Amino acid sequence: MEMILSNQSRHKFERLELEKGLQNAVDRDELFLHYQPKLSLTSGEIIGIEALLRWNHPKKGVISPAEFIPLAEESGLIIPIGEWVLRTACQQNKAWQDLGLSPVVISVNLSVRQLYQDNLVEVVKRILDETGLSPEFLELEITESMLMDIQHGIKVLKELKRIGVQLSLDDFGTGYSSLLHLKELPINKLKIDQSFIRNCTENTNDATIVKTIIAMAHQLKLEVVAEGVESKDHLIFLQRNLCDEAQGYLFSKPLPMHQVVRKFGEIEQIITENGLPKELSDQNRLEEALKLARQELAETVRQQQGMIFKFTKKNGKFIHTICDGELLYRMGLYPDQIIGRELSVFLPSHLAEVKSQYYQRAWNGENHVTYECEVNKVECIVSLRPILRNEQVVDVIGSCVDITEIKQVKEALEQSESNYQLITENMTDLVTVCDSHGRIIYASPSHKKVLGFIPEKEEQIQEKSWVHPEDMAHIENQYNQIVASKKLGQIEFRIRHQDGYWFYVEAQFNPVIGNNGEVESIIVVGRDISERKRVDEFLHKKETLSVIGQLTAGFAHEIRNPLTSVKGFLQMLQQEIDKSKYVDIMLSEAHDIESVINEFLSLAKPQAIQMLETDLNDLLQKVITLISTQAILKNINIIQKVDPDLPLIYCDNYQINQVLINILQNSIQAMNNGGDITIQAAWDGSEQINFRVIDQGCGISKDRMKRIFEPFYSTKEKGTGIGLMICHKIIQDHGGTIHIDSELNKGTTIDIVLPIKAPINNESSDL
Repeated sequence: MEMILSNQSRHKFERLELEKGLQNAVDRDELFLHYQPKLSLTSGEIIGIEALLRWNHPKKGVISPAEFIPLAEESGLIIPIGEWVLRTACQQNKAWQDLGLSPVVISVNLSVRQLYQDNLVEVVKRILDETGLSPEFLELEITESMLMDIQHGIKVLKELKRIGVQLSLDDFGTGYSSLLHLKELPINKLKIDQSFIRNCTENTNDATIVKTIIAMAHQLKLEVVAEGVESKDHLIFLQRNLCDEAQGYLFSKPLPMHQVVRKFGEIEQIITENGLPKELSDQNRLEEALKLARQELAETVRQQQGMIFKFTKKNGKFIHTICDGELLYRMGLYPDQIIGRELSVFLPSHLAEVKSQYYQRAWNGENHVTYECEVNKVECIVSLRPILRNEQVVDVIGSCVDITEIKQVKEALEQSESNYQLITENMTDLVTVCDSHGRIIYASPSHKKVLGFIPEKEEQIQEKSWVHPEDMAHIENQYNQIVASKKLGQIEFRIRHQDGYWFYVEAQFNPVIGNNGEVESIIVVGRDISERKRVDEFLHKKETLSVIGQLTAGFAHEIRNPLTSVKGFLQMLQQEIDKSKYVDIMLSEAHDIESVINEFLSLAKPQAIQMLETDLNDLLQKVITLISTQAILKNINIIQKVDPDLPLIYCDNYQINQVLINILQNSIQAMNNGGDITIQAAWDGSEQINFRVIDQGCGISKDRMKRIFEPFYSTKEKGTGIGLMICHKIIQDHGGTIHIDSELNKGTTIDIVLPIKAPINNESSDL
């Protein structure tokens, strides 16, 4: 027991003594480096050298790293020692380069504490700057066991990789890092631990592990370094399995710096003398490179977003030999369903037939055959190109690109354009966009429908001849106010149709404010309000007539009673005074006054319409008979163009008779120089009959035309001004329309439209 305690105490004492000596080892120059070459198994050249730490203890001599490195890790001394090793190795490598030796990569092992120290990246950058060594000639080696905190480790390694140094994973296969983490590590090389190399030519398990590590590393685009190569058999095994680099006692044990330089040439002959013949080694590597290239090509094809395929023609059938890519899987297909098969196996017959036609065109030698197709709701565009050998097509290669989203966007745009076109072609609002100066930027197609033309772009306000001159100044003033205030505005003005007539438009002016806060443009939305104007005018007239009607009724009643008495006494007086011309004159004037009063009363208190089935031909003939005498006296010819097959209509024949007589009498009175009056009546099979009366009289001026149906406004010198108004009212009560078109000294045309059937509400209404 005492012996055991004594040994433990002695061992503890020795550790304390070593730790104490290690603290001053750097200052006393007791630490030094040996260097072991790494050789390329392809060229046989030295391409790297690993720096290995040694300690020459003043009492114990050279101490193995296995003894003092764990002690340095535990005590924390590894941080300053590791920095010394890194600086010394970089200085030595730069010195070799300065001597003219071929540049090699110097490898330095990092400890756990170094990897996780906060300023490791800054320390490495500083040492590289101090020594002048380029980062690509420095390789830092770590072990799997150092990556317990994998996320932090990956972060540090990425920062080191970013400054340009190389990274190697040492002792691979002996640690516990997962393959998942391996693919995430930013490393350049894998070093196979010597424990697997030692027995790889004798133990099949070790051989399998080594082969697998090499193949896996190459798939991950990593180079592989084998440690512990001690025999010719090891060398040949590694060459046959395409390992990239090797180091070990077969080539050289770790050497002091001056010996490494002297033995460069001797070391580089070892692979040539003991390894595979260069031709065989090169062939193996070419085959492996070809195999990897094929794998990379297949992987590239599979991962590309589109799809690549190839086909040939056998026994009159197109057979696919290659097919892969992400697009294939989006179609719900797999390479095994395509390769070795013809189109009809995996496509519906109608699609296969159509695609075969394109296949044949490419097989005939046509370049750049393209077509669109849809497979399982995936839209794609396909391009085919023939492959020629001795001027004969031997294969056709095809590529597909997914255009589903493009097609969807295109269809959406087409639908949007269709909707826009439908709206613009059918709307009646006038949409115009002007700049801040009033120049037109855009005018909607609806202008053609409403105005008969589309305003020209760049046309300015003052140049708009289609705006009424009287309204131009008001528009310009309002427009400038809207631009200045940046607020909405509404303007009512007149526009000239292409046919020459004017109508009212109500326009909303909406300023568009730019990023600079100023008005960039103004959107003008206008609407034809002519009908609204007519309705407003009609309602105004109706209200006026209602007031006038009440006034007229009272006035008529007030004068009718005394007039009746005067008329009665005149009749009595006429009987006593035989043939008194004065009495006759007074009675005639009294009759005229009574007629005027009756018209006033008719206006004020119209009678209900008596709708009866009426023959218009008969009605017209009676009217023409009544007025023919007046026409003959004024040398007027009445021309009838009446459809003999006019249907019977429902109307108040007395009132319609009154309208026709009034209109014809007006025409006769307007024709002092004689001429023709044409009466037209036609039926086109619809629910209405059209009347037209055309005279060659003096006509009516434009100013008078504006007020033609107003009460007490007459175009005749002695007229009361209520005749046409009563005609207008009668036609309106019948559910019809009356329109007068006249030009001074060129005559007048009056159009009347009457429905065949009686209107739903046939009661007379006050105007």
